[in-house]
Amino acid sequence: MKTVIEQLGLDTGVRSNILTGEDRYNTSKCKVYAAGDCRRGQSLVVWAIHEGRQAARQVDYDLMGKTTLAGPGGVVLAPIRD
Repeated sequence: MKTVIEQLGLDTGVRSNILTGEDRYNTSKCKVYAAGDCRRGQSLVVWAIHEGRQAARQVDYDLMGKTTLAGPGGVVLAPIRD
């Protein structure tokens, strides 16, 4: 039985992690995203949560052309104008 990765024909690295762009979560297949352990290998759950949120942000941007979801540094506020 083939894995989902094999069925989709996703590019993988030497450790069998799904390859994505630098600081991006899209894979070698259009509209397929990867985050967390399948992308970076086993790690702390906080990294998986962080990557899941950033992948959601990228999907939102790719679908809508913009995003209001928080970036990796948290919420960025506009300067206060007098």
